[in-house]
Amino acid sequence: MKVQCVLLMPLVVSVAMVAIVHIRKTEFNYEEKKSKFMEIKLRITNDVLQDRRTEELETKALLEKSQLEQIALQKEVNTLELKADETVAKSDACLGGKKSATDELASAETELQNLKAEYDKETTDLKNQLETLKRQQTERSAVCGFLKPGSHLASCGSEVIAEAPKPEGPKAEAPKPEGPKAEAPKPEEPKAEAPKAEAPKPEEPKAEAPKAEAPKPEEPKAEAPKAEEPKAAAPKPEEPKAEAPKPEEPKALKKR
Repeated sequence: MKVQCVLLMPLVVSVAMVAIVHIRKTEFNYEEKKSKFMEIKLRITNDVLQDRRTEELETKALLEKSQLEQIALQKEVNTLELKADETVAKSDACLGGKKSATDELASAETELQNLKAEYDKETTDLKNQLETLKRQQTERSAVCGFLKPGSHLASCGSEVIAEAPKPEGPKAEAPKPEGPKAEAPKPEEPKAEAPKAEAPKPEEPKAEAPKAEAPKPEEPKAEAPKAEEPKAAAPKPEEPKAEAPKPEEPKALKKR
């Protein structure tokens, strides 16, 4: 029994040792693989860390550059805002000037239309006056009845000759033929007055003066008073009417 126990003990110990060695070897292999894996993982982690550090440095540099650009852009934005404010102010001033210019233009156009209407009205009045003067020149003047026989006047024509028989009245008063002779110069006074009837002729160009001013309708303000001059000149043809009674004196003398 003792011999069997002695033989079994080394066998059991050997089996136990083999089992322990096998277990230890398995654990060793596992730890070795784990160590290699951790080493590889560490290397990869170091590489990733270096990449991240590089990226961090690049990001910091880019951030600093971006900050500098932001500062420059902020300054530019401030400058542009000032320019925008100035532009808005100028735009408002321009709009105000445009509005005032538009108002002035509308006022000028209204005034121009009023002046054109006034000019047309005055032109029409002057044309009517000119036609009246021409008609008066073509008609027989009231002075023609008091002119001396043989006298000629543009507004009398040959009708003055028909008045020649009137001086025959004094023939019946032969004793006093010299009285009318002394008074004869008085009937000649209408001769001096006759040119006054022709005064409208030099006034006709004045009536036509507005036609020369037609190309300048914008200056009727200064020219408007000139156009009214023919109105003052128009009464001149009527002066012979006031002088007409003078030639009646010779008739009274002839009757005597």
